[in-house]
Amino acid sequence: MARVAKKSLSASTFILALFGVWIAVLLMGSPAISQELRLVTSPWPPSNYLDDEGQPTGLSVAIIDAIKDKLGLSTPIEVIPWARGYKIAQSEPNILLFTAARTPEREEMGFTFIAPAVMWTHGLLAKKDSGIDIQSLEGARLQGVTAVGVRGSWQVKLLQESGIDTVEADDQETCARMLLAGRVDVWITSQLQASVVLENIDAEQSSVEPVFIHRRSPSYLMVSNGTDPQLLKKWQDAFDELKNSGALHTVAEEWSEQLGIPLIYDPEEGFSAKNDGFNTTG
Repeated sequence: MARVAKKSLSASTFILALFGVWIAVLLMGSPAISQELRLVTSPWPPSNYLDDEGQPTGLSVAIIDAIKDKLGLSTPIEVIPWARGYKIAQSEPNILLFTAARTPEREEMGFTFIAPAVMWTHGLLAKKDSGIDIQSLEGARLQGVTAVGVRGSWQVKLLQESGIDTVEADDQETCARMLLAGRVDVWITSQLQASVVLENIDAEQSSVEPVFIHRRSPSYLMVSNGTDPQLLKKWQDAFDELKNSGALHTVAEEWSEQLGIPLIYDPEEGFSAKNDGFNTTG
């Protein structure tokens, strides 16, 4: 009898252990026990880029870092080419990709937009005294101009859909170098962005000039489809607290000094230049 009881006890212990493993596996896959957001960005100065020491920095990075501090997180920020980051965000949940334009197509894909980070005035830049005069994208196509933009960006898609011969580059610095080297006629960017990029590559600000204004539009902190709603709410609430605290106005002042460009912060638009060189239409 004693031998039988011992055997029964061993079987019971095994079953309990197996049940415990099963419960643990279920809990690991439960949405209640969520991962943290994976933070992904691409070189897009002065919003997000790598500093001289290879560390993420920029206006939107300042927002992300402030939210991380508020939530007590130490999640690293990955800086990779835009096309790769966008592909990851399209295929995986719990991805925060920044910054990104808010488009109907992306809303239909299930992306959620936490907040505007930076307001851009987008347009085409040409080399100084190029003689290029563009009144519309159709006019640019008819003139046969060649353009450059960042690979996978909505700007490149816009130009290509307009029938403009467009080269894709991995980052804005490469775009600027191609323009200055005469490999293309125009570069689609914003004046705020161009000012920083030209400084980074040791080029004169006066070496380029705007030849066409397309539109003003904000870029956002964008979260991928399928992200845990509780996780999304945590980040949204943290941003709302940050926005209402006035801390981002201080960030604008600090970056104004760092960039040498007067910046302001507006909760409805994000950071923007007080006097954007593209904004000639008022």
